[in-house]
Amino acid sequence: MRFWTFLISMMPIGELRFSVPFGIFAGLHWTEALILSLIGNSLIALILIYIINYFTIDTITLFLEKIPFIGKIFKKWHNKAIEKSKKINNWSYTGLALFVSIPLPITGAWTALLIASFLNLKPFKSYIFITIGLFISGTIITIICVNFSNLMEYIFINKQQIKIFIDSLS
Repeated sequence: MRFWTFLISMMPIGELRFSVPFGIFAGLHWTEALILSLIGNSLIALILIYIINYFTIDTITLFLEKIPFIGKIFKKWHNKAIEKSKKINNWSYTGLALFVSIPLPITGAWTALLIASFLNLKPFKSYIFITIGLFISGTIITIICVNFSNLMEYIFINKQQIKIFIDSLS
C-alpha cells in the first residue's frame, strides 16, 4: 500500500488530498501515509516545475491542445488556473502557499505550478512555497482522517468496500 499511496499522491486529480485518506484506510499509520504523500506530491511538483520552465507553458499548452480528449481537459484546467492566478498575483509566493494549503479540489500543486508559470515566478522558490502549502494541506487532511474516521467512512462508502478494493490491488 505504500507504493499506491505514493503513486496516488503524484496524480493530478486528488494528489495528497486523496492519497492520505487512501493510505490511512489501507492500513498505513497516519504519519507514514502523510510522509509518503508529501514526498510523492513534492517530487512530482519539483519535476513538473522544471519541465514547465524548460519547455514554457505556451509550448506545453499548444502540444496538449492537439490531443483530442486531453486537450479539452487541459484547456478547462488551464482557464481555471488563469482565473485563480489573478487572485494570487498580489500575494506572489505566499499566495501560492496559501492556495495549495486549502484542501479543496483544484487547489493542489499541479494547479499552483501553472499559476507560478503564469506569474513568471522563480521555479525553485515556487517549489519551496508549494511544498509548504502541501505540508499544511496534508496536515489538515490527516487531522480530519484521524479524528473524524466515521465521517471518512461515510465519504468513502464503507470500510468493507474499501478493504475489498485495496485487497484487489495487492
